[in-house]
Amino acid sequence: MTSFEQTRRTALELIGAAAAGTALTGAVTAQENGSEDEETDRQPIILAGRIEYWYGIAPVEIEGEENPTLDLEDGEVYELVWINADGAEHELIVETEDGQELEASDSSEEAGETVSMTFEANEDAAEYYCEFHPESMRGDVEFNDGFDLSTGGDDAETGAATGTESNGNDESGY
Repeated sequence: MTSFEQTRRTALELIGAAAAGTALTGAVTAQENGSEDEETDRQPIILAGRIEYWYGIAPVEIEGEENPTLDLEDGEVYELVWINADGAEHELIVETEDGQELEASDSSEEAGETVSMTFEANEDAAEYYCEFHPESMRGDVEFNDGFDLSTGGDDAETGAATGTESNGNDESGY
């Protein structure tokens, strides 16, 4: 089994566990933000963290990519969820081009733990990285039209990727 296949399998298992254990859906975000109608129509950006790289899970534009580029829209509020895929300590930080920290998630050192952060995208953001593995776990942030994070489309893979329509045992979407 290649490293890619192993990461994909681990990520799918963790997504299933995370979805079952933490209700990884827009409804949770809506409750946290107090805006149920507005947030239920958007899925989070989902990554899996392992020492070698951040692994893209959702949306479909980053699925399967190592250290994927995050395409954001200035001023939009995003939920970024990452899953600890290897049990090493990780923390996701978004920074400016000159290294100023803009956003930081909580850290995790427990395999399978899901960490979520909500932030407003700012065009000063240039990169994201892991506090503990900054050389290998680092990706770019770009500002174009942003990812399509709607959940109302026909894309069955999108629902499976967020765990909203999957029991964690279905790998057909990957």
